[in-house]
Amino acid sequence: MRDARIATWFGVFALGTLAKVWPNAARAVAFALVGTLGVAHGATDDTNLHRIGYRPRGGRFALSAAYGTLAIATFVLARRAPDLAGRALFALSWLHFGSGDAAFARACGGRDRFSTEAFVRGALPLCIAGTGSGSRAVAAVAALAALAHVARGRVADALDLTIPTTLLLATPERFGFAIYFGAWHSVRHTALLLERDARGGSLAVRAGRFARESFGNVAIALAAGVLAFIASPKISVRRADVDHEDVFGALILAITVPHQLAVWLFERRTATT
Repeated sequence: MRDARIATWFGVFALGTLAKVWPNAARAVAFALVGTLGVAHGATDDTNLHRIGYRPRGGRFALSAAYGTLAIATFVLARRAPDLAGRALFALSWLHFGSGDAAFARACGGRDRFSTEAFVRGALPLCIAGTGSGSRAVAAVAALAALAHVARGRVADALDLTIPTTLLLATPERFGFAIYFGAWHSVRHTALLLERDARGGSLAVRAGRFARESFGNVAIALAAGVLAFIASPKISVRRADVDHEDVFGALILAITVPHQLAVWLFERRTATT
């Protein structure tokens, strides 16, 4: 876990630096990470839930069907109420990124109040968008939290706040978020899954198992994304010409809702076993 933590520090720092000297290369790497590990880190949700004891009649297939049905229903509802969907995505993403990074820090030995850590860590990728007054305020809160960590001798927790804050302040909003999502959140979430895989084996064995178990759902997710863009004009009631920003937001919300539910169930079960 500590190796994964250090890898995210260096990965985000390297991509942030590359973004300044060779932005096209950094953008290609960032979006490659989003399209691979970014999608794959949630693609084993059904397998993980089945493995830790959530076994409805029909087994993993039933879990996959429920997961997909919830995603489709979320997408349709989001297209019918895009403004509400946007607010829901913001709030849910704050919860997801914050609780995910706080859970990772706790797995690395952190002992700070979980809810406070989750609140501050979730604010970073959602509320920092350059050098505006709001971004500076969030960065100031993160800096104060980092100083508090340093005062208690927790330099690693301080770096967990200062590195992504610096990245997000120094890069354009979407570019910085892509780097954060692909090289930070997805890597850390995957590391947690590999660490908690009770089936054992070396890191290579666990990583290979993760790749095999995620491959099918990654392919389905990518295909569903393409179909959603094609079908969107037929299910949108807002206007005839499709707003691709709304479609993209609806897709992300459709992925995030079942993923966050699965993560919550997984954390709840593994915390008590």
